[in-house]
Formats: sequence, structure tokens, C-alpha cells
Amino acid sequence: MKKFTAILVMTAMLCSLTACGHDTADEVTDESSVTSVTEVSENSTEETTEEITETDEVTGEDTDGEEISETETDPEIENEPSEKISADGTCAEAIEMFLDCTNNHDVEGMMKLTFPDKYIDAINFVMELSGASMEEIMNDMAEPSSETVRLSEIISEETLDDDDIEMFHEYYGEIQLISNYIDETGKENIDPEKFDEWADTVDTESLPEPYFNVNDGRIVNCMLEYEDEDGDKYTEEQAFIMFYIDGEGWKTDMSMMGYVKKSKQTSINTTASTFMKASNAGITELDEMGVEFPEKCIICSDSSKNYNVSEEFLSDFEESLESFFSDYKEFDYIIIIDDGCCTYTACTDPEIPKYVGTYPANKLYSADGDHVTMDGKYTFDEIYNLCIDEIQK
Repeated sequence: MKKFTAILVMTAMLCSLTACGHDTADEVTDESSVTSVTEVSENSTEETTEEITETDEVTGEDTDGEEISETETDPEIENEPSEKISADGTCAEAIEMFLDCTNNHDVEGMMKLTFPDKYIDAINFVMELSGASMEEIMNDMAEPSSETVRLSEIISEETLDDDDIEMFHEYYGEIQLISNYIDETGKENIDPEKFDEWADTVDTESLPEPYFNVNDGRIVNCMLEYEDEDGDKYTEEQAFIMFYIDGEGWKTDMSMMGYVKKSKQTSINTTASTFMKASNAGITELDEMGVEFPEKCIICSDSSKNYNVSEEFLSDFEESLESFFSDYKEFDYIIIIDDGCCTYTACTDPEIPKYVGTYPANKLYSADGDHVTMDGKYTFDEIYNLCIDEIQK
């Protein structure tokens, strides 16, 4: 089972602890994998535990009637049993509960709000096999911290598509497999070395289904407000993956963010590739019809941004493109034709504009044909501007 040993489950939980830190699962790159998630959580756990606060402001009167104002731990919050936590309201309420648990060092509560209920025991047990424990994590988080965090606003919500939902089922299918192994073997009979041997030989192509279905999943983009002990505040944007389990409520799974981002980026890059293939197929068809091509041109979904394209050629090209890619109008796109061949494409889904695909993948257009590797993130408009500047040289 591809590196799916005890450490993976532990780091998945640690990844959720970084939700309020600066090095979060939201920053996992397109090279995201089990290993990269581990690296992110290991690098950011120490920072996150320093940022999470265990204090509440208490203001009132002492027994002599004098007003007091001091920072102290609220025992009622700290000692509240985590099993009472249920995020069966809105996404916003679930996120607020997660942040409350974070502020109060309630790791059990965070797990309750992160993982499906029936997997928490298995995750805890596998953590113990790996040499970690909930007690150790709680002790690591017990140091005083300088910041508390709250939900300021929800900026946007994006529904997870079927591929993303399938990814959840695969991910939790692996945990279901571990849960089955523990149930069949018995905790008292499990040997760590034998467990690792078993994990390395499991066929991940035939995983069991998890005990639940994700019928509603979303990426919720939030603005979080941080406040330090001096009352200074700042805000940062943070994305949460939320999914709903009947009977359990909303779960906040930060460990999946990198995978979902990678999936969406890969998907839009594939669409850019489809634009390239369909364009060249259409060009071949038009060439056989004797249609004359401009030496270099740019064809865009926004026709006002076309470059060196006649109305007649545009009509012929779009008609041919539709015959090879019937859904092309659903995207914003850039198609560059050079010397009778499509050499570069870029596109984005207007409903998810932050993901921009290119073909060749992750490249910027260069008129000399030696396309440049992207050195960061570019918006669709930025890519267009680079293309028009380059083709007009």
C-alpha cells in the first residue's frame, strides 16, 4: 500500500492542526502526494501550536466587588467533552466550531470535526503504533500562545465535483481497510511490524467502500481574523474543504485540500490539451478545404481580444472547432495559431476562474516556440497579456 503506513494517518490529522497556521494544506503544490502532505504537516506543526491560543478574556468582579480583567483558561470550555460536539448546522457554524476547538487545544474535538466518527478509534490506534499519542500532542499544544482566530466572513463556496467526491471515497476507503484489519485482528493482537508488512502488500486497486457517502461537499473560502495578546489584528484568506455525513454533520478536512487543488488543476490542463488537439484537427480539415490561414493569430472566447483574425476565418475555424470539441463554448480560452498549426492554448472554467490550464502544461507562450515554464500563478488575463505582447514582437 503506497506509503500508507501509520505515519500517513497521523500526518493527516496533524495537517488539520495547521488550519489556522500559515503553512497549511492549502499551500500544497501540484506535486502534492502522501509524502508532500507529510512534509507540510511536519514543517508547520510547531509553528501552528505556537499560534493557537488557550486563553479567553475574563472580565468581572472579585469577591470584594472590585472589577477584574485577566486572561485565564476557561475550564468549562477546556473540559467540555468532545463527544458532545456535533456540526449539524451550516458550514459556517462548523468552521466556527473547528476554530473554537483550535483556540482551546481540543484535539479530540478537532478530530471529531475532521474525521468520520467510525474512523477516529482506528486513527488513534494507528497513531499509537507509529509511536505518537494524543496525550503527547496535547502536551505539545499546551504552551501559551499569542494569537486567537475567528471566522470573519465566508467569501465564496464552491461545490466539489464528482471526481473530487470520488477522491474522498478512495481516501477513506484506505482508512476503512485499516479499520477492517483492526476489527478482524483485534487491537491486542496487532504487531507493529506485521501491520507495516500488511500495509505494504495491500492492493489499493480494490479498496472497500467507506461506511458513508459524501452527498454534499464544498470548498469554502473564508476570511479569518487573527488577534494577538496585545489586541492587534490582521486577516488572512483560508480555504476549507467541507463534506457532510448523514447523522454526523459537517467535517472539515484540511488534509484533502492539496489533492483537490491538484485534481482541478490537472483537469483544466487536460481541457487545454483538448483545445490544442481539437484546434489542430480543425486546422487540418480547413486546410483540406483550401482555407487560407493567417501567419500568426490569437483566437479567444472574447472576440474583442482576437489578434490578426478575419471574420471569415473565425467563422470557419469556430465551426470546425465545435465539430471536434462540442463543449468549447463553456470555457474562456486562448488559442494561438502559428504557421498553420496550433502551438499554444490556455483556458479556464468561468465558474472556477482561479484554475487556469495551459498546453503545454504549466507553460507561458513564447513566439520562438520555446515556451517558458511558469514561475508562479498567473490569471487568465495575465496569460493573455503575455501572449499578445509576445506575438506582436
